[in-house]
Amino acid sequence: MTDKKQKRYKSASNYMFQGLAKSPGVIFGALILTIISSILTLFPNVLLGEAIDVLDTVGLGERFNMIVLEIVLIGATYLVMYFIVGYAWAVVTLRWERDARQEFFEILQENSMAFHDEIDSKKLLSVAMQDINWVRFSLNPALRNIVFGLSSFAITSILLIQIDFTIIVNPPFNLFGFPLHVFTYIMLFGSPIYLFFAYRYANSIEPVRRAKSEQMEELTSVSQGVFRGIEVVRAFGSEDVEKQRFEDVSKTYEKLVAKEGRLAAFYIPALILVAMTTISFFYGSYAVLEGFLSIGKMIEILSLLISLSGFNFMLPRMLLVLRGGYVNAGRIVAILNWEDPLVEPIEEVEDIDWSGDIVFENVSFTYNNNGNERVHYALKDFSITIPGGSRVALIGGPGGGKSTILKLLLRFYDPTEGCVSVGGTDLRSIQTETIRDNVGLVEQDIFLFRMSIKDNIAFGRKDATDEEIAKAAQRAQAEEFILDLEETYDSKIGERGMTLSGGQRQRLAIARALIQDPEILLLDDSVSAVDAQTEFLMRKALSEVMVNRTSITVTQRLRTLLESDLVIIVDKGKLIAAGSHEELLRTSRHYRQIFRRLPGAEQVLESVAYEGGVA
Repeated sequence: MTDKKQKRYKSASNYMFQGLAKSPGVIFGALILTIISSILTLFPNVLLGEAIDVLDTVGLGERFNMIVLEIVLIGATYLVMYFIVGYAWAVVTLRWERDARQEFFEILQENSMAFHDEIDSKKLLSVAMQDINWVRFSLNPALRNIVFGLSSFAITSILLIQIDFTIIVNPPFNLFGFPLHVFTYIMLFGSPIYLFFAYRYANSIEPVRRAKSEQMEELTSVSQGVFRGIEVVRAFGSEDVEKQRFEDVSKTYEKLVAKEGRLAAFYIPALILVAMTTISFFYGSYAVLEGFLSIGKMIEILSLLISLSGFNFMLPRMLLVLRGGYVNAGRIVAILNWEDPLVEPIEEVEDIDWSGDIVFENVSFTYNNNGNERVHYALKDFSITIPGGSRVALIGGPGGGKSTILKLLLRFYDPTEGCVSVGGTDLRSIQTETIRDNVGLVEQDIFLFRMSIKDNIAFGRKDATDEEIAKAAQRAQAEEFILDLEETYDSKIGERGMTLSGGQRQRLAIARALIQDPEILLLDDSVSAVDAQTEFLMRKALSEVMVNRTSITVTQRLRTLLESDLVIIVDKGKLIAAGSHEELLRTSRHYRQIFRRLPGAEQVLESVAYEGGVA
């Protein structure tokens, strides 16, 4: 019984704000303090107008000095508040970024290999590093400044309407029977228009930001490809070609950045706010001349509107960043919500007999059809029983399905059709972690990490002792070259083990598998890159390890075929023949053709008598 993975996030906005909800007290306090700080920035404008009226009517005196002191105190309070608000937002959003990146990395580890087949690693790197960073930037400072600015806008509107109703005695206009003043009209009609165009502007950013993110992903892809394949680039003298390719992608990215900048420069709401300020100035001047508005109030009104203009220069960029962060969050959510075809069982089967028979029953498997009508099967109607504790050799041509068989046994994938079982237990009813604790792999394409030799060997067993690590290295015939290194087991190796030879990397990979002491051992052509003497020693070590455990080796080596209990031939995803070496020589023409091509085969054929000999 399996548990279908639920979508982690309903939408991009849900992803952005769910992380903030982990610190509800801090974020609520930060929002309240942000609004309070916006009020504090406006009150000096109000007090400035009052101070001018006091000077005009009373002159310098105690009241004027008190107003100046109030302005100073409000300014000092604002500075303290600004620091607290900035710190609170930083704490919440940096925690969000840390948790988001950790969650993203953990989910990448949980998803099956089908996920990594479908989604390019370069895209994952771009999303993990840049998209998450942009989302955090859209929350702070973008969202923080937008909250601050909109609060200022709302409070300014209230103050201007309040000035209308408390200062001007005879309203010059009526609307539906309600007496209203010009400042009230300006805010009631100007504000919705301003906010409407601001919203339209934010929406216009979305396609540009999406294209920009995808182009940055392409830049990352080109760069990473060249860095990882630098030896091939140098060997074929393709430096100029790669430089040109990078330049072409970079110029496309530059055009998108320029387009984003033009959108920020031509900000229509700015014209609306300028118009509101201009109308207020002319009407205020008229009101002062007519005597129903003081000079102080006139300066107060203009100061409030000019402060909004200052915010207006910041708003387009903040809206751009916020909307862009929403686009980036959508890309992240698409990956986090990826529906994995491989699901873990709710309740795992206990007492699994790992020493029992391995059975492939009518197994068919395709990696990724991508909606094509013509399905390419890596395995098709594949059925075989592998006796527990046997040594198995797996042979066949390229693309025959050999590596696919190993991947299904490790449960990197589940069969598209049919069933794979060990000791009578379907692998789909076993947790992948349990399977990989009991099934060890020495891969063909050796991957070593940029860490010490000791850590690479103990990669699958973090609790391994130094003695166990040394013993595994000895059995894999790796200790000799390790002890020749300056720091022996503590020696750091280069990326992907590039500072070691192919044979040395292969021996370390075997040591890494041996230290796991797996119940089932899988070897994907594991001695292909070693010399004859080392191969002999490694085979001797592996022979000891294979005793009383099932081992499956993908090979084209003569000695492995001769020593195997069972040889399985696969071609184009189908089982061609299976049996011991002697049986297949007698019964399988396909096997005889493969065997004859192996180095040393003729000598074996000449020395061994078999029924229906080979001519």
